[in-house]
Amino acid sequence: MNRSTSLIRRHKTAIGAGLACVAALGTFATATGANAATAPAHTAGVAQTDNTPYVINHIGEENADKGKAERSPERLVLSEFTSAGNLNWKQWGAKKAVATGKITGNWCLETCLDKPLKGTLTLSDPKTVNGKKVFSSFTLKLAGGSGAYDSEDLQGKHPLATS
Repeated sequence: MNRSTSLIRRHKTAIGAGLACVAALGTFATATGANAATAPAHTAGVAQTDNTPYVINHIGEENADKGKAERSPERLVLSEFTSAGNLNWKQWGAKKAVATGKITGNWCLETCLDKPLKGTLTLSDPKTVNGKKVFSSFTLKLAGGSGAYDSEDLQGKHPLATS
């Protein structure tokens, strides 16, 4: 096998893995989105007021384009690469929100699709968008560090969808 054939095979494998990820995350998002309307928010005595920010959640087919303003969601799309589920909110305040939960993404398909990784999610930097106060940034820390995962979503603060 020559170098060209090997390179083509690697590209096809990478494209196949990417498409599998999109399909799997779409299935996960659709299934969890269908349950989101009936699922209670997971909070541990977190007090919220009318001035408390929302997060724009794009989980589920019905929210994929426009998103839905929520507080303390059980599941949350963080980026096109990463989602969080089984979120247990420890804090939801005027400046930040903090939860622990299960993290999955296309950067860990073979490992975390069946066994999501444990992590801590922090939402921050509230802004007013279309008359609603929403968090505009997130940071994500995996339990035990990012280890073998070289993913942009695991390095520092990142923008969060605000519409």
